[in-house]
Amino acid sequence: MVRRPAFATTWWGNAWIQALEGASSLDPARLSRGRTYARQGAVRELQIARGALYARVLGSQGRVYRVDIGVRTLADTEWDQVAEAIASRAAHAAALAEGELHPGVVDDMAEVDIRLLPGPGDLRPDCSCPDWAEPCKHAAAACYLIAGELDRDPMQLFLLRGIEPHELMRRVRLLRGGSRSTTGTTTPVPATGVVARDRWATHGNRELGPLPEAVRQRTTHPDPHRPGPGPGWQAKVPERFGVDPNQVNELADDAIGRAWRMIIDGDPSGLEADPATDLARRAADIADPSELIAFAVSVGRPAAELRVWAEAFRIGGGSGVAVVADPRTWDTDRERLDAGKESLVEIGHSRSSISVNYDSLYLAPDSWLVIGNDRQWYRLRGDRHGALELQTSPQRDVVDLVGPPATLDPAPRRGRRPR
Repeated sequence: MVRRPAFATTWWGNAWIQALEGASSLDPARLSRGRTYARQGAVRELQIARGALYARVLGSQGRVYRVDIGVRTLADTEWDQVAEAIASRAAHAAALAEGELHPGVVDDMAEVDIRLLPGPGDLRPDCSCPDWAEPCKHAAAACYLIAGELDRDPMQLFLLRGIEPHELMRRVRLLRGGSRSTTGTTTPVPATGVVARDRWATHGNRELGPLPEAVRQRTTHPDPHRPGPGPGWQAKVPERFGVDPNQVNELADDAIGRAWRMIIDGDPSGLEADPATDLARRAADIADPSELIAFAVSVGRPAAELRVWAEAFRIGGGSGVAVVADPRTWDTDRERLDAGKESLVEIGHSRSSISVNYDSLYLAPDSWLVIGNDRQWYRLRGDRHGALELQTSPQRDVVDLVGPPATLDPAPRRGRRPR
């Protein structure tokens, strides 16, 4: 193995580079240019997410480009196989329980025909630069810097492949028949909570029975005087803590309103929502533009972005917000993307007007067709490296989403056509 101290100092970092330069089958010439960029410090930001790498890279002309690299994730059944393979090796399972990753895990996974390190087709680079090569030098530079991240925490490889490390640890512990390590010490299992309907299922799914009388009366004859603002927080918090009592009051009033709607209207609590969806939900309830601007300032987000998120929430709920807020949530099912293109060609769209990307279809002149985390098709408009707007309600069938060519909106294309 070639030692590259500029990028990696541990077994895991070097294993990543070895796979990147060998098994991944990426263009060696492009990787060489990427190494140069990485050594020059061109990578300004780097983030590892579930099934993706994200970076901002400085180009030779002083422009910063956005890099998104999709990583093929494993199916849930494959993770079950991985957990079984690791659990069968006491030393590897014990290391995982302590938050460490034994190099032998690579071989454990290989025994069940599953790769942990990248192989052919596992990395799908995309960059906002004008270079259509895959990978371009900016994406290649980001790939090299991942080695340093794995030096610090090799468990992030699991996240890249689609699972939270603590979830894999939980599965391995269950297969090992408990939570004790080989040293005899107890390893605490992270508290993840219990879904109420799942807990009730253990009691034979008995009928819950009628609602309590007080709740039934409020549901049938709701109080016309909906709850107003709470009394307000009177605590005096020193400025150095950065706590704004007004924002605390806003959150408390929002919680009161959600609790009311849960009781009266049967709405969900919204507690499971991610930050973007929660902001979109709150923005969707604001009709006054000036109030929306004030809200945007208070949460530190651009008002224009919140307007787009709010509309996506109205149209598609939390999944709609996800597809406009974070392209890394788009499904990368290549078979379904290819089938989607063929379906559109069958109803009259020209084959040349549809580009298949690793995570989307681009339909000229200005539509992105993507699969959300709910497995539905979404139609977006705009620049994926800038602003994306949800155009219509999601559909299970891409044909229902788009229709024949005559129904397309002929608005001019904005943004750069993808590779």
